[in-house]
Amino acid sequence: MEIVRKIAKDYRIPLLALLVFVFMSLTNPYFFKQANLFGLFDSMPAYGIAAVGLTFIMLCGQLDISMGSVMALSSCVFMMTLNSIGFIPSMLLALAIGCVLGAVTGFFVAFFRLSPFIVSMTTQIAYKGIALTITNSTPVVNMHPVLVKISEIKVFGAIPITFFVFVLVALLAEFVMTKTQYGRNLFVIGGNINVADNLGLNVRGHLWSVYVIQGFCAALGGIVMMTRMFSASGNLALDGPLSIIPMVIVGGTAFAGGKGGAIKTLFGVLLMNIIFNALSMFNIYVNIQQLIKGVILLMIIVSDKYLENRHNKV
Repeated sequence: MEIVRKIAKDYRIPLLALLVFVFMSLTNPYFFKQANLFGLFDSMPAYGIAAVGLTFIMLCGQLDISMGSVMALSSCVFMMTLNSIGFIPSMLLALAIGCVLGAVTGFFVAFFRLSPFIVSMTTQIAYKGIALTITNSTPVVNMHPVLVKISEIKVFGAIPITFFVFVLVALLAEFVMTKTQYGRNLFVIGGNINVADNLGLNVRGHLWSVYVIQGFCAALGGIVMMTRMFSASGNLALDGPLSIIPMVIVGGTAFAGGKGGAIKTLFGVLLMNIIFNALSMFNIYVNIQQLIKGVILLMIIVSDKYLENRHNKV
């Protein structure tokens, strides 16, 4: 019985994702079709990679809502320079810009200890304004051969290659979080930032670094998104924060910090996307889907708090 409780507690999100997947496969014959599976897995990588970056920040008990604007600005630069300097240089430039944008947000949070919500809300507006300015508020369309080729690569005929990029990013992040001193320090900072200060950890440096990582992941997510859309604009990923933050929390990363992981986020992304794919197949209106998203998020938060309080009592 104790083993069952432990499995239910530690692996409830992967099990729930598997349960929903099996249920849809049995009840809807179209769900397991290659076209639907491709659409399902193709919708995950962009926001999923950004969610992995956000996991680093939330482990420290911080927050960032500017990831959508970082994705927009970096992808705009990527698409605008793609033909002139080539795929690899433009990708490296976009990733560097993402790191710089993350560093700017993180600088004010780490060194001035300002509210991460206020800072990231401000930078979100600023980054979006820059993206709209450099594109003259016009979408940048680019059907570059490399992007087209990447979009056509499928594993097992149904899984896009970008999904495996997402999985690789999650695995590397999980290794950093659990197998390095740097990653373990993030858990300490998220558990109690004052204790981390007293232990002599470089709290400011760690906080700054996680925002740089988030900027890198958001930029990479924006580039991956271009393999689906082939069009970038300042209004790209407007729903980024409202979609990415629930994925991280549903995956099991505590909003207050000190608990979570990249693999948990991966399963959170998987679960949320399977649920929304299922809702679409049942012809549920988009507005109702948003309501269901909120209810699911609330249920996960309440259950996590209940389990945490129960553990503390024990």
